[in-house]
Amino acid sequence: MFTWSRPRRAWRRLRVLGIVAVVVYVIIQFITFQLSLSRLPATWIVAGKTYADVPIDSAMQQLTGDLQQPIVLHYFTQSIALQPRAIDFTFDADLTAQSIRIARTENSALTDFLRHLIFQPPAPREIPIVAGYSDEKARALLTDLSTRYDQPARPPVPQPDSMTLVPGQPGFQLNIVQSMPPIEAALKSAVDRDVKLVIDHQPAPRPGIDQLSQLIIGRLALFPGNSSVFLKDLQTGHEINLNPQVAYSGLGLMKIAILTEVFRKLDQSPDITLTQRLTSTLGLDNNFAANALLGFIGENNIPNGVKVLTASLRNLGLVNTFMTAAYGETTTLPSPVTPANSNAAANTRADPAIQTTATDMGLLLEMIYQCSHSGGTLMVVYPGRFTPAECAQIIDLLKQNPPPGQPPFLRGGLPAEASIAHRPAGNAGTRADAALTSSPGGDYVLVVFLNLPNQGLDANIANTVMTDISRAAYDYFNPK
Repeated sequence: MFTWSRPRRAWRRLRVLGIVAVVVYVIIQFITFQLSLSRLPATWIVAGKTYADVPIDSAMQQLTGDLQQPIVLHYFTQSIALQPRAIDFTFDADLTAQSIRIARTENSALTDFLRHLIFQPPAPREIPIVAGYSDEKARALLTDLSTRYDQPARPPVPQPDSMTLVPGQPGFQLNIVQSMPPIEAALKSAVDRDVKLVIDHQPAPRPGIDQLSQLIIGRLALFPGNSSVFLKDLQTGHEINLNPQVAYSGLGLMKIAILTEVFRKLDQSPDITLTQRLTSTLGLDNNFAANALLGFIGENNIPNGVKVLTASLRNLGLVNTFMTAAYGETTTLPSPVTPANSNAAANTRADPAIQTTATDMGLLLEMIYQCSHSGGTLMVVYPGRFTPAECAQIIDLLKQNPPPGQPPFLRGGLPAEASIAHRPAGNAGTRADAALTSSPGGDYVLVVFLNLPNQGLDANIANTVMTDISRAAYDYFNPK
């Protein structure tokens, strides 16, 4: 028994000494840890910078000096120094120091002490600083920079001499909203004081309807007589309407209205005779066939057909379009008074028995187009009287070759593969064309009237003007 008692006592002493040593170690480490609480650990980052083992108050003094330095704003190659005080930047060192002390002594004290015991530094962390600035002044500064350095994209420029649009130019613009966060980050950083401002790149604008309008106006300025143009983008509804309240002789363009009225009356597909008359009316410019269609509209009474046609156009809102007599016939009836023929500013010597405007003809073509796509005014005003197939048939009839001897007019400005349904027409003093064009870049209506009231208008001169306008319109919808 005696032989075992001495080792046991020695072992107990060792255990006691070990415990004492651990306690002493913990006490020493606790004291050193407490002393370290007034300093910043090397693993903590304040305003993007480390202050390894620097007293908190000293770190705040250094940080105050760092944050008073200018930040540099970069607008491409331009560098602009911004003094923080210019936008009322303030740094509250006391509150920031207080938050650091709270983090050291309360939030992570136990965890950090346990790491200290095994010779590990506190876990890495970023300490937010307490700072502020004037958002209003910062935005005002950026607005001034935007005014000085932005280069907005430039729209295409009309060139009437060549009937082209000089392409637009790309541009760039300072994005004030997205530039604010990096500026704030730089103001609150002691090391990263450079800001690459956010610049939005703007593509070159596509031609707008206004530029096309200017181009057409410039071309018409070279024509010495009366002119009217109606153009409508059938996708967006945007339109050009130049000199809308000018009355012109209805010419062969009225045959578009006659065809439309025939299909309103039909309850079934046209028979062979009626089909021949429809084809002859447009393809051969046959007035006899057109008058026969008026008779069909008027229940075998041509004058009654004339009245029905005009009344139907009124119902559709085409108040400037009428007939008081069939083609080649005279009438004693007075011409209806319309807004267009009441316009004393323009005298085209319009036929008193058959008149229209570029706008009315354009709107009628739009109605036919919409009807072929199962909608539009024709179906609303005359429910059940039109089908998409019937309106598509009207368009197909208008795609026939123009009457013999007629210049191409609006067809002349289009590439060979373009699809156009149109009706050219003219007399001694007036030339006109109304077209529905389908193109890869969009479908549109274009109607042009040209008039020299006191002399004959050569068809070739009119053809040159219409070809230029048609080409400009096609290029607008299909930019190269």
